Amino acid sequence: MSAVFGLEEKLRGSFRYLAEGAPEGALHGVLLTSPLPHARILRIDVSAARELPGVHAVVTAEDAPHDFLMGPSIADRPPLARGKVRFQGEPIAAVAAETAQIAQQALALVQLELDPLPVIATPGEALSEAAATLHEVGNLCHRFDYADGDTQAAFAQCAHIFEHRLTTPRQVPGALELEGGICVPSPHGLELRAATHSPFATRKLVATLLGLREADVSVTGSPIGGSYGGKEEIHIQPVLALLGWKARRPVRLVLTRPQSMAFATTRHPFDLSIRIGCDGEGRLLALTADVLVDGGAYGSFGPEVLDTGMECIQGAYRFGAVRLKGRLAYTNNGVAGAFRGFGALQTLTALEVALDGLARMAGIDTLTIRRLNLAGANDRGPLGQVMIPQPELPMAAGALSALPALPAIEDSERFVTGTGYSLVRKGEGFAGGGPNGAIGALALTSDGRVEFRSSLVEMGQGLETSVRGILQSTFDLTEDDVACAIGGTRAETDSGPTSASRGTQIALRLVRAGQDRFREHLIAQAAKILDAPEAEIRLGPGGFSRRSSLRNLPDLTLAALAARSGEIVTRIEVPGIETRHGGQACHTLFAVCGARARVRIDRWTGQVVCTDLDLVPACGPQISPLAFQGQMVGAGAQALGFCLTEHQPYEAGSAQALNFDSYFLPTIADVPDIAVHPVAWLSPDDPVGHRGAGEIGINAAAPAIANAVAAALNCAPPELPVRPQWVLETLAAGRAQG
Repeated sequence: MSAVFGLEEKLRGSFRYLAEGAPEGALHGVLLTSPLPHARILRIDVSAARELPGVHAVVTAEDAPHDFLMGPSIADRPPLARGKVRFQGEPIAAVAAETAQIAQQALALVQLELDPLPVIATPGEALSEAAATLHEVGNLCHRFDYADGDTQAAFAQCAHIFEHRLTTPRQVPGALELEGGICVPSPHGLELRAATHSPFATRKLVATLLGLREADVSVTGSPIGGSYGGKEEIHIQPVLALLGWKARRPVRLVLTRPQSMAFATTRHPFDLSIRIGCDGEGRLLALTADVLVDGGAYGSFGPEVLDTGMECIQGAYRFGAVRLKGRLAYTNNGVAGAFRGFGALQTLTALEVALDGLARMAGIDTLTIRRLNLAGANDRGPLGQVMIPQPELPMAAGALSALPALPAIEDSERFVTGTGYSLVRKGEGFAGGGPNGAIGALALTSDGRVEFRSSLVEMGQGLETSVRGILQSTFDLTEDDVACAIGGTRAETDSGPTSASRGTQIALRLVRAGQDRFREHLIAQAAKILDAPEAEIRLGPGGFSRRSSLRNLPDLTLAALAARSGEIVTRIEVPGIETRHGGQACHTLFAVCGARARVRIDRWTGQVVCTDLDLVPACGPQISPLAFQGQMVGAGAQALGFCLTEHQPYEAGSAQALNFDSYFLPTIADVPDIAVHPVAWLSPDDPVGHRGAGEIGINAAAPAIANAVAAALNCAPPELPVRPQWVLETLAAGRAQG
């Protein structure tokens, strides 16, 4: 496999995901899912399916502990529906059989009797007094409330007030790799190979489900063929484990695309009402926001998504007074969960669109109003928390203002253009109380390579490439001298989830924390073999040399040391960077990015095309420029989908798009040349020295695109993705420029 985790294989179409390496004789697993979005399970009889020749296991909720529930912060979801179903596509039973045909025949023999219940179609309906109840606790899954200052008095002092309501889409991850995996049982445990951001969390959950010791469960979660947050949540692993454990045979289970479209967690749709005001010079005095979020049938990461979104809704700016209210409701619309941007995308887009609307109202340039209201480098955070200083924030604003002018395009009878800007910041890593610490290891392997060991996973973001680069620069080694062992539980190095832009940051911190001890250990062993003082030995390309040596080759190779000393391992642990303030979990570390977008709007069809996109990320030095560029370009492409094409509609709890012929992902033909202008400087005193590129790009690109549409039409879009019909109606109303 290549140094960038199968890049060549992926380009040739020969790359194999975890579910494609099934042992010979593995059984075929299939799911029986609910055809209804909300119903009581009156009867489920699987006896005929179990008796079918070739069937080795049929599992239902009765095969799991009665009180076993899943969820990152709210345990509310069974692995297989128990008592009732809460969304269309929810797993009810699963079969493992000798062939796929037999497995499907067995599913047809399952006798299922459902009693339909009222469907909760919107979060507003969910929170009404007359709504049916989805969970015993009610339909309010989570709420967020925060106030600082007197907003009523602040608005009374405003010279200009802009109000806007924005609804955002339900985005589907759309990864090439479907949810799936392989379970290989043994007499005392099992091995699970299934994509996951957190192998150790998956191991703990599966061990609890089966009543096993965690040490008896092995999880391999990497590589991942695209996730974008969709595989951060537990997906089919519990059902796969139940099948394998009951059948006592290896089982392979992979969802179909239509199953995935209904089953996979999506981006949370937000309904945001925002009010923002400034004085006559453009200084921001007040902000209020009321946010209602559709969480779907189960909590998943919804509480954390809402909290993150509300923490970020003040953006990169100072406000005199704020009042924020957010509610997350249960509905029968699938399940929403983690997705790149993690709530901040929705709220930052609403804020930036409202800020541009306010600037137009006040007659102030949109870049000027942003620079005028930037938060100070040493200000407290948006919830009053102590933050790591951000002196890079004004540098990003300056770089955004200094972008080279775009080539002139004149509006015509058919086309109108618009340019929009954004400047955002988002918390990185997990808020206070989250899995912020990490364990890793540095090792000299038996074949003589310096290896980084961690449960961090590679999902195409270039983590392995970055880690190899970190090892080479830290220890002055060549590409052939280093190795990377990531993405599983075998090494007992729980580095926490690979999410919230923390992967490369955690890897860098672990290597930095352990480098001196590891180097000292290696040099001590090398000095014994070379019979020289430790101070005379240095580590470099290929191995160890005496400082007085004039040879170009090492006096002792890494492989020779490994052969004499055996494997050498240094275990490393770093503490979390986290904050709680006023009882609220919040972030200490924030990343910054600016963006500029230009769109061309067709007056005849209402179609919007993004023709230019510039990103200005302030993430510090780039460890892997190619991987960094890839993250930024990918962020821009996903932002296009969020703003212009992607939405999974639900009607009466039924998903309407079950394949990519009706769910419109942007293609390579839709993505413009995306120019990235990195701000590579961070303060020498910065305790991390690096910011992740995983999420900040999309959080800046999307509001810039939305603002470009607003600039072209002189009207802020009320919903995303922008509908051509709304564009035509706006043009017909005579509100468009030109």
